[in-house]
Amino acid sequence: MERNFELCNGDRLTCTEQAAIFRFSAPRMVLSTGANGGGMRGDLTAVFNYSDCGRAGVCQPMEGNNLQEHQRAVARRLGLDPDHTTGLDTAANLDNMVVITKRWEDLQITAAVSGGADVNALCAGDPAFLTETDGSPCPVPPGTINIFLIIDRPLAPGAMAELIMTATEAKTAVLRDLMQGSSVSHELATGTGTDGMVIICGTGQEGMLLNVGKHFKLGELAALAVREAVTEALFRQTGFCAKEQHSVLRRLHRFGITAETLSSQCLTQLPGQYAALNRTLVKLDQDSFLVGAVALYVHLVDQYRTGMMTGLEAADWAEHLLGEVQQHYRCEPPITQATDLIETLEQFLCQLIMANLRERVRLYPDERPI
Repeated sequence: MERNFELCNGDRLTCTEQAAIFRFSAPRMVLSTGANGGGMRGDLTAVFNYSDCGRAGVCQPMEGNNLQEHQRAVARRLGLDPDHTTGLDTAANLDNMVVITKRWEDLQITAAVSGGADVNALCAGDPAFLTETDGSPCPVPPGTINIFLIIDRPLAPGAMAELIMTATEAKTAVLRDLMQGSSVSHELATGTGTDGMVIICGTGQEGMLLNVGKHFKLGELAALAVREAVTEALFRQTGFCAKEQHSVLRRLHRFGITAETLSSQCLTQLPGQYAALNRTLVKLDQDSFLVGAVALYVHLVDQYRTGMMTGLEAADWAEHLLGEVQQHYRCEPPITQATDLIETLEQFLCQLIMANLRERVRLYPDERPI
């Protein structure tokens, strides 16, 4: 599917599932995080967002020995001049790219965003595992939020850099609001490991703006456009949204508690109950009371990890929450004081699941295990 947009500055955006190409209708100033044509440039004629996914949704190998060589090859394939082009790479289907424009009086700004954060979400400061070596390809995991911001006014160089800060904070706010966890640590994610951004604005001195921070109206518009576009792009690509996050297992995934870890512990004590166990997990995962209790429990863990609560305070409230769960389900799975709060919760959930299964066996003794 090909989609065509006329942007707020008169430029054209052509978007297919494989590539989104911004073709300039006049000279532009560009600030890009792209490996090729990155930095501050005033001699570019186009910008692209390129999906490296090929047949059957499999990402294709990098062309060349590094990302710069790869992006130059992509530019040539798209019919663009690699010396006067910058671009970003993604694994997202660009049919899911979102274009949002916000306006106030004579100010207007467009955000074009593609995104996926389900497998590569990270928090700044998470352990990293890659280093660059000259002449050696450096593949990175898929999962990227790419943001393109277009404004019809000139921005001072410092304002262009400030816009990157404002837009990055807006992106992070979406991930934090939706409680997206890091894929490698217990932290909440601040982005993905491969996020990129391109700012496109006018040239010259007339009408130049010096500020795009949070105190200024253009900063507000930029943040609102980014937040809306990132939220919609993540939903279109992977279904990621507030409703999907209404889940016990989604809230606990960053702590290593999954359906598999819970099942393996329960099946050692109740063998032959695999199907019944799966049904119980599905039911409890979406149960409103348990989702709420786990959300509060996880918040206690985060408060303790960041030093906002003492270990004793967090443990007292954790025990209180688990006691409320016992009363709600009218059963008393033991609250074991494990080495840490997460281990305590995992053991409690296993006991709650097994209490459910044992009660089912008691009520339906003739039901055949599947």
